[in-house]
Amino acid sequence: TADDLALFARMMLHQGELDGQRILSPLSVRRMTEIYPEVLFSGRGLGWDINSPYSTNRGDLFGRSSYGHTGYTGTSIWIDPETKTFVIFLTNRVHPDDKGVIIPVRSRVANLVAAAIIQP
Repeated sequence: TADDLALFARMMLHQGELDGQRILSPLSVRRMTEIYPEVLFSGRGLGWDINSPYSTNRGDLFGRSSYGHTGYTGTSIWIDPETKTFVIFLTNRVHPDDKGVIIPVRSRVANLVAAAIIQP
C-alpha cells in the first residue's frame, strides 16, 4: 500500500531507522543505494535504479543521489536523500503494447513534487 511504502521510504531516508527502531544498518542502506564498480554501467544499486535508463522517473529536479524502483504496471517509488522527500506513484496502467506511455507521467509527477519543495 502507499502507507507501507511511505514507511519504507522514511526508513530509508533515516539510514535504516524508523520511529526509533533499527530495521537496517546504515551500512546496509549505503550499500543498497550505491552503484557498484563491477556493474558501473548498469546504473543500479541493490534493487534500486540510481543512474540507469529507468532513472528518468526521478524527473529533472531531484538530485543524482536520489534512487527509485519501478513496476511494469506504472508504479514507482523515488527517494531523494538531499531533500528528504519521496514520491510514491501507484497505478494500474498495464503496458499491453509496451509503448511505455506511463514513463513520462512518472517523470512529471516527480517534477511536480520536487518543484513544490525545492527552493530555486
